Amino acid sequence: MNILLKKEDLVYTNCYCEENIYKLCRYILDTQPALLPQCSVVFISNREKKIPMWYQIASKDRPFVIWDYHVIMLLAKQDPGSATCFVYDFDSVLPFPCALSDYVCKSFQPDLELLPEFERCFRTIPAFVYLHHFASDRSHMIGPDGQYLAPPPTYPAIESQYHQKMTLPRYIDMDSSEQPEKYGTVLHQDTFFAQATRVINQIR
Repeated sequence: MNILLKKEDLVYTNCYCEENIYKLCRYILDTQPALLPQCSVVFISNREKKIPMWYQIASKDRPFVIWDYHVIMLLAKQDPGSATCFVYDFDSVLPFPCALSDYVCKSFQPDLELLPEFERCFRTIPAFVYLHHFASDRSHMIGPDGQYLAPPPTYPAIESQYHQKMTLPRYIDMDSSEQPEKYGTVLHQDTFFAQATRVINQIR
């Protein structure tokens, strides 16, 4: 199975990270379905909607960018005698995919002490669950003047398999732990980094 997917072969729309990752999961389901159970979608945000991330394309000549939220995909692949863990982030200047250890160290700078309002939370959802329950009518991208803040994707808005129009806020709200079977579980950055370190050590 090929896990080294090329960006140019995948659907991407600037400023719609949640849909880019949805389309990535859908692509894996359609082309390499056996790989999907090893994939997780990760939303990153906090109560203040201010999360610093490094090595992002949008930061340009600055060292980091502040997102209101961001979405990536994590692939933890178990093979007999070996294990690999990669991160897929369409908006990073790091390799695509990037080894988990490099991505965490460079994108989040875990040793850097942040003010509480910038501490990040991570909501992790199995990819197949995300494909069932994610929906976005893109209303969050419409400004006060009724115009899109960034051009929307050219394909139709995504509905959940249960015909919901907009579940995106449920994923971004890091204070909510309701219905984890649909919307995943939330970890504070310290817990997420500790778990990532354990995974990295197992790989080594």
